[in-house]
Amino acid sequence: MGKKDSYIYVILISVVCIWGLNVVMVKYLSFFPPVLIAAIRMLIAAIVLTPILFIKKREKRKLSVKQWLFILAIGSSSIALHQILLAWGLQHSTAGSSSLILALNPLATTLLAAMFLSEKLTIRKSMGILLGFAGVIIAVTSKGNGQLAFGLGEIIIFGSMLMYVAGGLFVRKAKSTGLPVWELTAYSQWIGALILGVLTIGMYPTNIFQQLDTSVFTWFVILCSGGISSGLGSLGWNYGIQKIGASQTSIFLNGMPIASLLFAAWLIDEPLTYLAIVALVCTIAGVYLGATKSRTVKVSVPN
Repeated sequence: MGKKDSYIYVILISVVCIWGLNVVMVKYLSFFPPVLIAAIRMLIAAIVLTPILFIKKREKRKLSVKQWLFILAIGSSSIALHQILLAWGLQHSTAGSSSLILALNPLATTLLAAMFLSEKLTIRKSMGILLGFAGVIIAVTSKGNGQLAFGLGEIIIFGSMLMYVAGGLFVRKAKSTGLPVWELTAYSQWIGALILGVLTIGMYPTNIFQQLDTSVFTWFVILCSGGISSGLGSLGWNYGIQKIGASQTSIFLNGMPIASLLFAAWLIDEPLTYLAIVALVCTIAGVYLGATKSRTVKVSVPN
């Protein structure tokens, strides 16, 4: 990539920092019911992405049934279920530990691609997977002064990460049908938002907002989380994948837990212990070993 394309690095670094901050923002919003806050955030993200459908779509064409099924699968897994589990898990876990678990995304993608898509699992990748998971174990253990603290919150966050990985595998399959990434992203975002909206209507009373803190600052956080992080962040990440490839783009994920840990320590006073730093180093090294060698694994990220 030449110097004229160096702005892509700026975009990806910005996206990763925003995603790191987003974990802290969702943690701050944990007083909201998880399905409700996920529905609001994803609706905002879908609205932000909608103009792309009109700007990029120069010719009208109908999507096939197969393409719509992929969009439905992506919207259900990597958007609806991922966001519900993320919001729910952060009610029971710290932003720092959650960010390290979410950072396992490329390693989990590599492992599941080897299991279900017959991709080769090398010794280097295997070492990366073990090192990355070791980092997460250290992180959640450090919360309990050396005693295992992998509780409900961490289990839910791990499930959230797996849902996004599953959506990423669906994205890989969907691209083989000729569906553009920007179109797939916008439509699946709306599918996820609609699923979350229906669940919200069925689960909560109509006066739910009267029982919550809906201050101007709270809405500012929601708008930033939904519109900038989930909406524009996804667009910037997909643009990076198109320009420099998934393997090089995934390297930038190493910065997400760093950003989350620093923002969590600065904004919500989560302790930054030496064990958390050790866990961070293990996770980053694991992602580097497991994800940077392969040129074929498409990586999808939590937002």
